Parts: sequence; C-alpha cells; structure tokens
Amino acid sequence: MIGLALAATGLTLMLRGDLLFIRNGTRRVPAQIIRHQLRRRGGATLYSAILLVPDERGGFIEVRDPLTTPFPTPVIGERLPVVHPIGYPAKARIPYPWFRAGVYGLLGYGFVVCVLELTGLG
Repeated sequence: MIGLALAATGLTLMLRGDLLFIRNGTRRVPAQIIRHQLRRRGGATLYSAILLVPDERGGFIEVRDPLTTPFPTPVIGERLPVVHPIGYPAKARIPYPWFRAGVYGLLGYGFVVCVLELTGLG
C-alpha cells in the first residue's frame, strides 16, 4: 500500500510539472549557464544550474534548472539548448529525455506492480 502511494504521488508530481509542456507545446531556445545555486543537505552539497534564457519580448531572464546534481554541471559559460512551454520561458529546463523517460518508467512499473499485488493478479 505504501509503495502504491509513493508511485502514484511520484507520477502525479511529474505529470503536474509536465502539464504545461503537454498542453502548450514546447519551444527550444539557446541558453547560457551563468552560475550554480548551491544547497547543503545532510552534509552534501547539491548544485542547480542558473540559466540565462531569452524571453518572449527579446530580453533575457534567469531561470533555475529544476534538476540538482552533486557536481556543478553543465559548466559556467556553456551554451546549450533548453526547452520551455510556449509562453512560459520562466519554466525553462535542460532537456534530459532519457532521464525523464527512465523516471516515468520506474514509477509506472512500481505503480503497476503494486496494483497487481493489491488486486491479487500479480
């Protein structure tokens, strides 16, 4: 039961974060890494890339990538493509399609296995 709740919550949170991308479509734009935001948790240092992203009016905005890593990557000054929902450049993120597909697959698998066990079909 706990596994089912965790898998369902994880899927719900991921889908909620991707809903704007699904409904509005995506736009791919070039961005530059300008710095990293550091967080300390339990003795570990985590890094989030801060991106300089072009907005819809021809200017630039700073956006924090939602993925945190234990090392500062991509490197400061690097230019790379990012995606954001059309009309929402503040939601820009570095695309990690294989990572996202893996997380969806793992959570979906866990959800299905838990449902099958609870219903007695597994």
